Amino acid sequence: MKNIPYGVYSDIRKLIINIVLNTDMSKHFSIMTLLKTKLGNSFPSDSIEDRTLVLSVALRTCDLFKVVRDGRSVFNKWMDHQFEEYWKQGDMEKVLDLPISKFMDRENTNKEKAYLNYIQVVCKPLLTTFFILIQDDDDNSVIFKEGLDKNRKNLETRIDENNGK
Repeated sequence: MKNIPYGVYSDIRKLIINIVLNTDMSKHFSIMTLLKTKLGNSFPSDSIEDRTLVLSVALRTCDLFKVVRDGRSVFNKWMDHQFEEYWKQGDMEKVLDLPISKFMDRENTNKEKAYLNYIQVVCKPLLTTFFILIQDDDDNSVIFKEGLDKNRKNLETRIDENNGK
């Protein structure tokens, strides 16, 4: 990007920063509310706000799409990695004598139950809305629904096998 005029470079940089910051989970529900509200009103427009929203949702969708992938090769590995990251944060919060954030306590979190909740509350609504946004109600949404249902059922089976512990 070194040959791009400074003004364009600055705008692109600002856009990329905003898109990445919008992947923060603390912004998820406000972004989803905004997206669902805008979907009914000639959306997207050429405004920078709409472009930022669409790109933010697209990046978030790419990040979350692992929840529809094959359980043995991708899904379970990502779930394990995500919870290892959470639990390291919880361990650090304990050491610093801070309140332990939700899902971050390795001793008191059932990762299957927590991830099932994450799928139902965060992933499924985002992915469903994304397919509405891109007007794809055929092949991709079928792959999404089948993969998500398969992984959801796998988690439910694991929870049942562990008697909900």
